[in-house]
Amino acid sequence: MRKISDIIKTFINFEIKLFLSFFGKIFPDEIINHTGRFSRMSLIPTLGTCIPFAIITTFHGWKAVELFGSQRFLPGATTLVMFREVAPVISALIITAVVGTAISSEISLMKLRGEFTYLEVIGVPPMNFVIIPRIFAATLVCTLIFSCVSITSIGGIYLYLVYGKGLAEGIFNETWNLVSIRDVIGGLIKSFVFGFIIGNISSFLGYNSEESSEGVGKASSASVITNSLIFITVNIFLSYALFGGFTPELK
Repeated sequence: MRKISDIIKTFINFEIKLFLSFFGKIFPDEIINHTGRFSRMSLIPTLGTCIPFAIITTFHGWKAVELFGSQRFLPGATTLVMFREVAPVISALIITAVVGTAISSEISLMKLRGEFTYLEVIGVPPMNFVIIPRIFAATLVCTLIFSCVSITSIGGIYLYLVYGKGLAEGIFNETWNLVSIRDVIGGLIKSFVFGFIIGNISSFLGYNSEESSEGVGKASSASVITNSLIFITVNIFLSYALFGGFTPELK
């Protein structure tokens, strides 16, 4: 088992190499290709997780606020939580499981088959052609999926409250008096950061995996665990930095 100091040293060397590669040639076709592929892989699973989660959260929230006759505040509260936490975090978890494992296993397999060596022979930098496009794509996909998930989940909450619970449509429209642009931008920033973490860590694990079939499997499983632990921890600091106080409307 590798020492933690060796892993840290390897990670720092990888990040330096990656940073320097950003100043080299960029392959936009590869970025577009991977963005489309990752979007197709993760959109349906993410929507299928977030929308039911939003509705069931609203269901339990209704039971709580009904005790105090405060149903009119529920749409705003659930929408606020959706933008700030649920949409970015759950989207990132699903994208980690789908896209993160794909990135780490693909890169690991490419190294195993000697494709990195072949790219170097023909004068194409592997970092620029293989890794950077995947990091860009993961970052873009996480941000785009957040937008789709937020809109559709709020739509699901609207349908449940207005048509399922009989809440007046005008009361639901008061949601936007509670939600500010900071909440939306904060969610986008979180998703951007999470996407970069997923692409970066997954690429690192694939690039430095054992060159064997067993190494490919280890890289994929390590990608899910490592990414999840890192961005959930980062989420605590981002939440405090972005939403440290109440929204301007509540001050």
